[in-house]
Amino acid sequence: MAASIIAFLIVVFASSASAECAWIMWNRANEQTALDAWTIFTAFGNRKACVRELDSRAKEWKKSGWTIGFDGDARMTAKSKAGVHELMCLPDSTDPRAPKGSRR
Repeated sequence: MAASIIAFLIVVFASSASAECAWIMWNRANEQTALDAWTIFTAFGNRKACVRELDSRAKEWKKSGWTIGFDGDARMTAKSKAGVHELMCLPDSTDPRAPKGSRR
C-alpha cells in the first residue's frame, strides 16, 4: 500500500513539474500564411506569464487603434491600416514553423 502511494505521488509531482516548462511568445507580421514568418518575440517561465503579457499588449494596441481578436487565450491578431500582427504563446517544445505533427 505504501509503495503504491509513493508511486502515485511521484507521478503527480513529475507531471506538475513538467507542466511548468518555458513558454515562448511568437510574432508574425503581415504574413498570414507563411509558417517561416514566425519569429521568437520573447520567453517566459510559464504559460500564465506569457498569456498575461499577451493580454497586456492587446490592451495597449487597442488603445492605439488596432482591432484585436483572440483565438483562445494564447493567440492574438491585431489589425490596423498598417497591417496585421499576430502573437501567440506556445510551450518551448513547440515550433509553429515546423510541419504539422512534428516538434522542433
